Amino acid sequence: MRLPVPSRRDHAELLDSPHEHAAHLASSMAEVRGVNRYLGGTRVALGFLAHQFESTRVTSATLLDVGTGTGDIPLALAAWAQSRSLDLHITATDISEEILELARKHLAGRGSITLQAADATKLPYANGSFDFVTCNLALHHFPPEAAVLVLSEMYRVARRAILINDLERGRVGWWSARLLFGVITRDPLTSHDGPLSVLRAYTVDEIEALAEAASIPNGRARRRPMFRLELVAEKAGAGATPGWRNEKL
Repeated sequence: MRLPVPSRRDHAELLDSPHEHAAHLASSMAEVRGVNRYLGGTRVALGFLAHQFESTRVTSATLLDVGTGTGDIPLALAAWAQSRSLDLHITATDISEEILELARKHLAGRGSITLQAADATKLPYANGSFDFVTCNLALHHFPPEAAVLVLSEMYRVARRAILINDLERGRVGWWSARLLFGVITRDPLTSHDGPLSVLRAYTVDEIEALAEAASIPNGRARRRPMFRLELVAEKAGAGATPGWRNEKL
């Protein structure tokens, strides 16, 4: 029997005001990196990139990561590309200067990733500036109207494809987050924001509806392990082979 999906919440997370929680920001962002690494978020992004390089048959590409946090997923993507002798130029953006400063420290000497401040709802780039545009664990921070703007902007600046890689809202995922973060962390930001992030997240149907509202004609969402979801939209004529990617990394 499937449990009913809880209603979406729009209560602010503590991480949405990083300047007010500077004492705990570094530890909280370190735990976000752990969530991505061990609970499937990094794997989703790697699978997307692997499929895009394989299906387009390019050996050089540009990628924009929106709402990058401390840049852990761009770092993993850069390492994956380097290990395969692929030329990948990554620009990673966040609206918070406090978080970008942590990203600079985390990425120092660990890869050629360009960090820039940018509002995800008003990206300062021309149409088609990047081959691929990703947003990892960040869309749930935006209410529906703003999320539509984020999706529209991502699609606008992408030449080939976009990826939304985020949590899926659900009762089991919410209880799991409460139990997990009640055990593994004493950080007040993480213990507060972890379960709330699940309640702020979107369902598969909702995120496809947001993509449609953003005038994205071919956005396809699906569930991923560990209460994740992804939405992929490939631009027509961009050279990618339609269909879900394989799992080879």
